Amino acid sequence: MAKFLEPNITINEASDINEIINLSKIVTPFINVLVVTMGKKGVITVTHAPIPHNTRKQKLNVHHYAVKELHNVENVSGAGDCFSSGYIHGVLSCFQESHCVSVGFEAAKSALMNKTTVPYTFQISENFSEYFIKTNFYELEY
Repeated sequence: MAKFLEPNITINEASDINEIINLSKIVTPFINVLVVTMGKKGVITVTHAPIPHNTRKQKLNVHHYAVKELHNVENVSGAGDCFSSGYIHGVLSCFQESHCVSVGFEAAKSALMNKTTVPYTFQISENFSEYFIKTNFYELEY
């Protein structure tokens, strides 16, 4: 991860999740949703939490979606692109965030289990919403 973003901003390395949260504070004023893929560690989403208009503080909602371990991975190339396309498909289908992440995970899984960079077809299981192991939720005020 980045240690320096600008000459006067230094980020101290901590756990991956804490580092992502600290870095997200810098970019979230400019975007609505930040999605960070972490390979076999899962995905983190960061969004703004609703806050009263009379305060200067900001709140972030942070979700960490852990994934089940995959065996017999064929190829890692293209898995991130496939995750992104699955996630975007979920957003365009008006799914809730956890379902968007699950569709993204299923698309990435299809890529990981295929010898080509991007599979020719995707097999999304009917219980895709249960693909991730657990969700950790954090609400941060700063």
